[in-house]
Amino acid sequence: MKKEVRFLLLFLIMASSVCAQQQPDSIRRMRLREVEVQEKKKRLRADSIPAGLRLEGSLIETPQNIVSVSSALVAEQGGLVMKDIVRNASGVHMGYNTNLFDGSATIFIRGFPAPTYVNGLLQRTTIDDAAIIEQVEFIKGPAGFLASAGEPGGTVNITTKVPLQRRVRSVEIAGGSFGMWRASVDLGSMIKTKGFSWRMNAAYQQERSFLDFLQTKKYVLAPVVQYNFSPRTSVLLEYNLLRASSAGGSGLNKVGTDEEIRHARIADNFAGDPGLPGSYGETQSVRFLFNHALSKSWKLVAQGRYTSTPAETWYLFSANQSPVNFINDTTRRLPVRNYSAGQVVASQLYVKGVFNTGTAIRHYLMTGVDFNYARDVYNYTTGQYSFYFDRRQPVYGLNTDSVRMLKAAADQVDENNWASAYAYDMIHVGEAWRINIGGRYTRNTRPGKELQQAFSPRLGITWLLRSNLSVYALYDQSFIPQTGSDFDKNLFKPLLGNDFELGVKGDWFNKRLSTTVTGYRIIKNNMLVADPEHRRFRKQIGQVKSTGVEVDVMGQITDRFTVSANYSYTDAVISKDTKPANVGTALPFMPQQNINTWLQYSVPVSAARLRLSLGQRTAIRPGTYTPDLYLPDYTLFDAGASWDAGKWYVRLVAENITNRRYFSSGDILIGSVYPDVKTTYYIDGTPINFKAFAGIRW
Repeated sequence: MKKEVRFLLLFLIMASSVCAQQQPDSIRRMRLREVEVQEKKKRLRADSIPAGLRLEGSLIETPQNIVSVSSALVAEQGGLVMKDIVRNASGVHMGYNTNLFDGSATIFIRGFPAPTYVNGLLQRTTIDDAAIIEQVEFIKGPAGFLASAGEPGGTVNITTKVPLQRRVRSVEIAGGSFGMWRASVDLGSMIKTKGFSWRMNAAYQQERSFLDFLQTKKYVLAPVVQYNFSPRTSVLLEYNLLRASSAGGSGLNKVGTDEEIRHARIADNFAGDPGLPGSYGETQSVRFLFNHALSKSWKLVAQGRYTSTPAETWYLFSANQSPVNFINDTTRRLPVRNYSAGQVVASQLYVKGVFNTGTAIRHYLMTGVDFNYARDVYNYTTGQYSFYFDRRQPVYGLNTDSVRMLKAAADQVDENNWASAYAYDMIHVGEAWRINIGGRYTRNTRPGKELQQAFSPRLGITWLLRSNLSVYALYDQSFIPQTGSDFDKNLFKPLLGNDFELGVKGDWFNKRLSTTVTGYRIIKNNMLVADPEHRRFRKQIGQVKSTGVEVDVMGQITDRFTVSANYSYTDAVISKDTKPANVGTALPFMPQQNINTWLQYSVPVSAARLRLSLGQRTAIRPGTYTPDLYLPDYTLFDAGASWDAGKWYVRLVAENITNRRYFSSGDILIGSVYPDVKTTYYIDGTPINFKAFAGIRW
């Protein structure tokens, strides 16, 4: 670790020294101007609503808390995957990511799991990477305008990189702690009025984990081709391949009593072994997008995506079907293989346009249909043999052939086929009022199962006190078809949610800084949770409520000072249950309070720009399934420094600089492993680590 720190600091100092050498004044002025232009391009706050969300107007007019995070901010923070990005939005937290490939699937918003969409289309992505991300939108509350079936807590939408109005040429290499090495390339042509344009992103990454045995590799390939028939008509074709693999296992989950946790090494990985077969997770998708301007006021959009997400993971449990636990320091470790294969076909066709009714009323209307099909195959299998293990004298190196000898297990197949029709109208009444009204009818069918259907209305009102200050109120509903059944073979009912929220939005300092303060109340019926009494099964409880307050601040206070800060208070509890004792119990995985900051100060130096950053992440009272028991609070500090000379740059980011040990997620149960004993299931957070980036633009 000390060698890595010395190397990275020396690398940054040498780069800074080169930039500070004397240059002729004219050349220096030209380069400084180049840096200033790059600075304007690299706005850390995303101002506009991306086309994938289908909304019209600005964020300040929209009656909903939507936080949009740009790829420039992600890069300054050294972010590479979604868990690095969630710090920029209030009320968002990573849930129980028990294996290396959970990724986006474990994001929670306002206490509830949040589905991930890509360019406005359902994908159920689990593997993600900054190489394909242009920006990320965290949409708080239901989003009927986006999703035919969405969570009441919120939705995540990833906007991918496509051809721009300017040429793109950049290459970046990176290295860091735990043997991390990465190379990425971003190349693209300028969009033409007529003809072909393209963009290509690719990345390769490898690293060791801070946990024993785990080693990972990741490949990313994302070509995009666009053809403009004219300024009014275009077609885009996009392919994304993200594949991650690991050796030595895939499990991150640990379990222990308070005494065992106090004496455990953070690197301990009893769920891993060099003899385990390789694990992998993959996302492949193809998207087609057609845009046609019917007139100056009306536009037709059609797009579709096919996604395949196979994954195979290997890890070790104790023979009692729980994460590896010990009696008198010994156990028998049992191989476990999980296989899943998901397929999603998502398509949408909609028309949006502008028209007036009277002199003071203007309508921004959107209406269309969505069609979606999802098929998921699951297979959970355990080994025929378990293997003796003594943690006082650990011996690793299981026989791989013996590990691969598994018990027979049948595939579990779930299918959903749903369609919806919708219409939403953003009505401008004079200069001060915006009324967002509409609804969506969704119809879901499953082979051999009952029909599930619902109408989800939406009403939002925004009052523009000034052009840069608004107050809004929103009532929205959500409908989520469910697959599968509980341990007793009872089919799950659809989830129905209601959200009511009030908020105040402001744009400051010539619209460079945005602020949002929101209060909300969500009621979700037929909530699904893990069944602690029957592993690998879920159960459906009656009702949960989530109430809270959110504060988001993002943008530039001055040309030199940038901030991304947020605070959330989330009170998510069970409000109805078949067991009265459960009423009032907090929902697991979501902290009661989250506080995040990232402050950056930029200084022009000679013909370059020095940026210094400091960040903080705090989680207070993370909930568990056991009433009145919480995971430990934590506060982490991060820092960064970069030198940007326009054509090239170097960046150093340090995370958890105080080397605080913390649980990134987890749960607490009593009697699940040892009778009447409190047991903590936990994922160790990453200790102090460093990343260094060097890139060239041309």
